[in-house]
Amino acid sequence: MTEAETVDPQTLFTQFAPNLFFDEPKKSNDRPVGASNQEVWYTVAEQSVPTTIHPFWKTIKAEILSNSNDRVIQRKLIPKRKSKDAPLVETIEYHYDDNNDRGRVIYRPVVEPGKTLETTLPFYYPKVKAYSFVYDATALPRSHNNEGNKDNLAHGNHEDHIHEDDEDQGILRLQIIPINDDQPAIKDSKMQYALKTILHKLFKWCIQTRLGYKKRARHDTLVPKETYVNMYQHLKAKYANDLVSNWTEKTDPQKFVFEDIGIASYLICLWQQEDRKPTFIDLGCGNGLLTYLLTSEGYQGYGIDVAERKIWSKLRNGKDDQLRVEALYPAQAIYPSTDWLIGNHADELVPWIPLIAAKSGAQCKFMVIPCCFYGLDGTKRLVLNTTNDIDEESGVGGKYKAYTRYVKDIATRCGFQVEQDHLRIPSTKNIAIVGRKRESLIDMDTLHSIETAGSTFVPRKNDRDKELERRERKRSKIEKRTV
Repeated sequence: MTEAETVDPQTLFTQFAPNLFFDEPKKSNDRPVGASNQEVWYTVAEQSVPTTIHPFWKTIKAEILSNSNDRVIQRKLIPKRKSKDAPLVETIEYHYDDNNDRGRVIYRPVVEPGKTLETTLPFYYPKVKAYSFVYDATALPRSHNNEGNKDNLAHGNHEDHIHEDDEDQGILRLQIIPINDDQPAIKDSKMQYALKTILHKLFKWCIQTRLGYKKRARHDTLVPKETYVNMYQHLKAKYANDLVSNWTEKTDPQKFVFEDIGIASYLICLWQQEDRKPTFIDLGCGNGLLTYLLTSEGYQGYGIDVAERKIWSKLRNGKDDQLRVEALYPAQAIYPSTDWLIGNHADELVPWIPLIAAKSGAQCKFMVIPCCFYGLDGTKRLVLNTTNDIDEESGVGGKYKAYTRYVKDIATRCGFQVEQDHLRIPSTKNIAIVGRKRESLIDMDTLHSIETAGSTFVPRKNDRDKELERRERKRSKIEKRTV
């Protein structure tokens, strides 16, 4: 039996009740491992954690080295707000002791040449010379006075708290070296909240590591994160303000504008891996924003949807055929001169897109983001197998897991080598299924077998037609009552 089966995780996570010393940080006098004689560290927060030091190291992403060897690396932090904050180079030091009772990770911002520390630090970074996470098991006395421990924990006295299994217990400390040695207090409420939050995250991640938790969502499998972030920041700075300010739809521009900028960024990064700029068709293009972004960046293509949107007049870029009204019959659709077919939350078209791509020729590829659970018949009567637990690849469970498997199965039967990625977009339906490589071309028997399941497909009616039908039914009822 695994620990995840014997330990109720909730009883571990709910232990978070840190001691906070923002107003009067505690000066560290014991020179814990990793601190030089010239540095004065101050503890600003501490929390008991029900794990050994090993989950701490796994969580902090440091390889446990033998003896007391130290390890120093550098990394570059890329800000979300590239127009306002500059990237920051940071040195990370990993310090170990011989007994695996204590460990420390130190983060130091690298001051740019010709700048001071204050002018180097971006908005999002703690205003300190350095900050550090410390795991310390030596601070816990070894005793079995459990009743006394419960009282101490209730009063926040973590150093006196004894866990029932005291071999799986330590203290997490968040320490800083202040910019001004005589002013260690942290007065800014936002910074207090940020520091408490990162301590809480470390606490939770240590417990999750102890319980054998595996990260469910696998981002950046097809496109490197830094490549994507750079492209996203470029498109965001170029298009976001104008689109949000001039949004004419009833939908929330804060969601749709940034979501489609994220999807466009991902596709462009994916397409930059090819020898030339591919052509595309955005099937079920909705508000047309994704098509607009891609064509504005020099890609040749157009979008199709069953109904026109108000925003289309702004997004067409003077090209009337860039966004087209068309009721698509997928069994008849074929696009032999197109390189990529896109289905961005394209509802009933999503399961058809791999099949349409397969019929369109050996050069045709696809990317779909499944959303609503439509079958090939254009309805939501699809029966999905949801009996399995969390899918190791997609990291999701329930109907969405089952539906992504349904779409991937169709793509596999069509001869595609199916790839999958989690997109960094503000949507819970954020799995991209990509078919850009072929195991084989589709044969007629397989084609007929798949299309048979969608033989009753009827294009979805647009909102305008639905409203006309509603009015007609209402008029008919009134006429019947007056007869």
